[in-house]
Amino acid sequence: MPSQQNGTSMQLLLLITLLANLSVTTQAPQPEESEKVRPPSATKPMVLPLARGLMTRYVNAMGGRIALWDLESFHAEATLSFSGGLVEGQLDLAFRRPNLMRIELDLDTLGTNVVGSDGRSAWEIVSIEQLQEAELIPLADAQRRRRAMNWFELALRLTDGARTFRTVAPAEFDGHPCWEIQKITRDGNEERIFIDRQKHLLRGIRMIEQGEFQEHEITLSFRDWKPVKPLILFHEIVISRDDLDLVIRFDKIGLNKVSPDRFQPPAEIEKLLRAIPTDSPAAKPEGDQPGNDAP
Repeated sequence: MPSQQNGTSMQLLLLITLLANLSVTTQAPQPEESEKVRPPSATKPMVLPLARGLMTRYVNAMGGRIALWDLESFHAEATLSFSGGLVEGQLDLAFRRPNLMRIELDLDTLGTNVVGSDGRSAWEIVSIEQLQEAELIPLADAQRRRRAMNWFELALRLTDGARTFRTVAPAEFDGHPCWEIQKITRDGNEERIFIDRQKHLLRGIRMIEQGEFQEHEITLSFRDWKPVKPLILFHEIVISRDDLDLVIRFDKIGLNKVSPDRFQPPAEIEKLLRAIPTDSPAAKPEGDQPGNDAP
């Protein structure tokens, strides 16, 4: 790995850490008084739709469970930009059942980061200027990166780990009338999920990240839903944390078009694999990771 004294190296690693940490594992804030929507009158209480029923409508609005189950592979190319133009970059995502993956983050002068897996082994390659470091990583670590960076998979797993999942009120999110759903996980963390009341699509997720010294509000906004036959998918996600916005614009999305060859280890990783003794535990596949049935 390039020296930790290298400024650009630290910037790249900090950005990668920021992106990887923006997964839905944190606690959501309580709605402020101005956001709460009260029933129209005490004599006519508002009847709220069941949260699980809203999830069914949401899946149907995306194209239906059968179309999602038939999805064998997924590929997307995206442009990243931070508010203020501090950093811009390119993101390339490729996934294939059951647990093949390749995630490439290119931040131009700050360097590139590639995480991949062919289902038997996993690796990471970091390149900064003329320096490159390639290493093998645990399959479980690669799949954790996958869950953190695959926002399409996140948008399909809204009920995962939920102990409580209930509709709490009508609300507005990103200019859309929505139903607000409260999700409390088995670990006690809380999220607020916003489903469009008219189109039944996911509009946003709101949460609180517990920092070392203070709390940070994080909001994920899912925008520009368009057909990618046979599905309807968002083409932009905005991740807001405090005063920083990360905009991820998906310029290209392809379904069932990714060849298994795309996930083969590159030459520098093949060299590392050949150096591992055949009787070493590192040379043996760890098996499919749980929860990886979505591309």
